[in-house]
Amino acid sequence: MAAAPPEKFFEGDTPHGLVKRIIYKKYLQAYVAKTQRSGLKTIIIDGFAGAGRYGNTWPIDIEKYGSPMIALLVALQFLYYVCKRLSIPWLFNMYMSESLEWDQLQRDVVRTIQEESEAIIPFLPGYGCSKKKMSRKMYLYFIEKDGECFTQLVKCVKTYLYIFLRQLGIYNHLKFEQGTNHGYETVDFYITHKDFPLECHISNCEFKDFEPPQMPEWSRRLTFLDPFGYSDTPMEQVRKYVDDHSEVFINFMSHQVNDAIEKIAALYGIPLSECQVIPRQEIPRFRQFVLNIRMGENTPAENCSRSYIEHIKEYTGAEYALMFEIRGRKNAVIYHLIHFTHHRKGLEAMKESMNTCSQYEGTFKMSDYRIVCEGIALTIGNQQDDADVAEEVYQEFRGKQGVPIGDVETFVWEHSPYVYRKKILKILETSDPPRLISVVNEDTEEERVRRRNTYPDWGKWLLTFADEDFEDVLSGLKALKL
Repeated sequence: MAAAPPEKFFEGDTPHGLVKRIIYKKYLQAYVAKTQRSGLKTIIIDGFAGAGRYGNTWPIDIEKYGSPMIALLVALQFLYYVCKRLSIPWLFNMYMSESLEWDQLQRDVVRTIQEESEAIIPFLPGYGCSKKKMSRKMYLYFIEKDGECFTQLVKCVKTYLYIFLRQLGIYNHLKFEQGTNHGYETVDFYITHKDFPLECHISNCEFKDFEPPQMPEWSRRLTFLDPFGYSDTPMEQVRKYVDDHSEVFINFMSHQVNDAIEKIAALYGIPLSECQVIPRQEIPRFRQFVLNIRMGENTPAENCSRSYIEHIKEYTGAEYALMFEIRGRKNAVIYHLIHFTHHRKGLEAMKESMNTCSQYEGTFKMSDYRIVCEGIALTIGNQQDDADVAEEVYQEFRGKQGVPIGDVETFVWEHSPYVYRKKILKILETSDPPRLISVVNEDTEEERVRRRNTYPDWGKWLLTFADEDFEDVLSGLKALKL
């Protein structure tokens, strides 16, 4: 299936496209907040940025923009809320009320852009090398190979930044540079105001030709890869963006991976020399082996994606991976969204994001077919039934004694399709008969007393789960001196 040309792709939108961007936005909001509040510099890279908008509209909702504008707006939103929380005098005493929420500010910016011609945007002063650069907290890198989309993205970013900062009265702090880097055109934007420490770099090149910028000390990096096909994301390039301080969120075009073995080898990180010696009659078996395509309950596209996950983990050491299945109007799999990270907190945040967009309980997937053809509305929000999660937890820990509460959290986050909530334990403790029959604090020096059916963070809770044979459980409780 051929990908749509970029200029046609950005004229409209699809339900699955909206879901993808909602997941990305929600994760970005958590990622930016976590890294910034931890005192880290935040780096966001978009390897296939596009034009920034769909059509000529300027939406109110962040998720209705293209991925680079989502990253920019999420960054500005966070910085604005920091100013609001700290009651920055220059902002609220001079220009606006402290009661002004982000949504209203966003409406004001969009209305101003719509009312005024984009021709009003002045020539922005250059960011001369002689000027002292600030120690910035956020770095955005947008990469787009299509010349027309690159031009539109630059215009989109420039227009929004100017009007946004003008609303705050600090538009004179927006600077920019145009130039070349390794032979391709670049446009760089800098906000020089101390309360909005952000810079945005836009490059007109292919992702596979882009060299990731050197990471500053005490920084974290998130890379979003949403290509029109799969051949532009070879393993050799992707692996540069996954390490202990970096993670990747990728649109893996699993339904298209059925091509020449050279492209498959590049995608999965298999040395080409190993492929060139394969006899012609063995090529189908090689392809089947690499892509993990076999008969079974999973679709070939899902097996293909799971094989890709294993290859990424092997080459990068990524500890965690989450996958969200996207189906089209014919209810056939068209791609998988896959997230790789070394950190549990990253897994938790992405799982929360994916959970809000899934149309199916107990798994992460959505289908345009259900929305367009069956008329089932897409509901955004956590739809999981905590009773189902409680049942799965009970089946895992049934009859076990002295289970640290952290083991239950780990099981739910890492080995189930659900997100963890303390309510799960309350359901087990209040069931009839109780399935969670004892909650004891391992910290014997703690004087505070737990209220029944609560599990405060100050305790080191050990849990005992019921079994059909209660006598064994009771004898275990006596052994624990409960």
